[in-house]
Amino acid sequence: MNNFGIKIKEVYLPFLVVSIGTILYYNLFRWTFDIKLGVLPLKEDLLNFWIPFALPWIPILIWLRRRIRVLNIRGKRDNGYFGYQFAMAAAIAVPIIVSQTYIEKASYDLVSITNAYETKSQKDEKYFDINSFIVDKNARLPYVTARTSGRNNDNLNFYLYLACPFENSDNVWYGVEYSKNLSNRISDDKKNREYRSFIEKSEREFETYNFQNAKYFEKLGYSDDRDGFIEAIKEKNPNIKESEQIILVPKSDVFEERLGNTFPWIFGSFGIGASILLLMVVIPKIDEKELRDFKKDKPLKEDDLKDMLEFLDPRGPNKATAILLLLNIAVFVIMIFAGLNIVSPTPKELLEIGGNRRFEVVNGEYWRLFTSIFIHGGLMHLFMNLFGLGLGASLLEGILGRTQLIISFIVCGILASIASIYWHENTVSVGASGAIFGLYGLILAFTVFKIYPTHMRGMTWMLLGLYAGLSLLFGFLGGIDNAAHFGGLISGFILGGILILIEKEKLIKNASKHSV
Repeated sequence: MNNFGIKIKEVYLPFLVVSIGTILYYNLFRWTFDIKLGVLPLKEDLLNFWIPFALPWIPILIWLRRRIRVLNIRGKRDNGYFGYQFAMAAAIAVPIIVSQTYIEKASYDLVSITNAYETKSQKDEKYFDINSFIVDKNARLPYVTARTSGRNNDNLNFYLYLACPFENSDNVWYGVEYSKNLSNRISDDKKNREYRSFIEKSEREFETYNFQNAKYFEKLGYSDDRDGFIEAIKEKNPNIKESEQIILVPKSDVFEERLGNTFPWIFGSFGIGASILLLMVVIPKIDEKELRDFKKDKPLKEDDLKDMLEFLDPRGPNKATAILLLLNIAVFVIMIFAGLNIVSPTPKELLEIGGNRRFEVVNGEYWRLFTSIFIHGGLMHLFMNLFGLGLGASLLEGILGRTQLIISFIVCGILASIASIYWHENTVSVGASGAIFGLYGLILAFTVFKIYPTHMRGMTWMLLGLYAGLSLLFGFLGGIDNAAHFGGLISGFILGGILILIEKEKLIKNASKHSV
């Protein structure tokens, strides 16, 4: 078989099988368990974007990662193989994401009802044409919240939710939403002015709002918007049953045109991705050695995925580091299933799940000093802390031992939480960064007092400058709790000094034994 045939057989055809199977599987799974049975306890943004975005990596890493090595690819990173994996993931993820919009809208018809109360008898429907309705505008219930967004929480987003009751329709609400986006880097005074301006402008617009301008209504599913309207209702009715509340939001488009070109774009996006992958597969030459190894089912000599999994294995050489990393990941997964926004939970949501704030702690909820260490304010926050934790803990575990490392992490985290509530009166603080800075305080102490061997100190100084220094610098720009960072760093340095006074020779011996 010629090289072209080998590449098609060993790489491209398996990609087609895996990609088509993944797209079909997820859509069938979503339609069955979410739309048809309604048993998936996950928000719409997770089902529509985040899971489709992450899912393709699983079959790629299991079935295609080894096959890509058959191609003789030259690149700056991992010989270019990561670029192929990324292209494959994108070619699968985009059609899945596009298809979610289609199946979510195409699975429901427009139900014509005489009044809003009849939506209660149509539990499995989503779109309604209400023949006649009256909204009690003066009985509106407001709720205002804010979320950050952007790579470094650069944006601040205000949301105003107004739940207006339909007349003679208990638990059925007309939802009106206003929002505003601004920079999160501006001063607190300017944020307050922008907030007041947003509220005043929204109230003026609401005074002239035309409730009858809706062509049809959409019943909100499990989403951040629904949560916002529920919070508005709970402000006045704290004992309501959330599951019984029906939130209808007006739609101004033509119902028959709601799908647009979504369906053909499912196939079009996959066709574009598959075509690009075909070119990427046929252009490179065959790596004969890798092909022979693949045929003999030999494992890869350099396997970053295997190394990462071994690093996260609590039975491996870095047990305590793996336990701390997995614990932070597990808590974040629990947060997602609890309904918190994966990108930017609100301060109220973080507080309810265990965030740290002065008022609650001084009134007896001391456990928040501990729980807030393992709670993160979004996916990017988690990833940044996992990176810092992995680096710092791996440099300390061989010196301190498993038990001392975990105890040091917790002690520094609690002291960082205390520093946060001492400095901030009304800020909800979460994240492992204070505890991580505590670990870097220990590394600083071990570097200053020459616990690390000479050949390692240059690396530790560089790491302290790059991670701790830059993190503190970004903290001064806003959006980051530098009080917790400084509290953790100082407590870690002091703890390191105490340990050096008690068992300096043991620490030096361990550092020499586990030096890199």
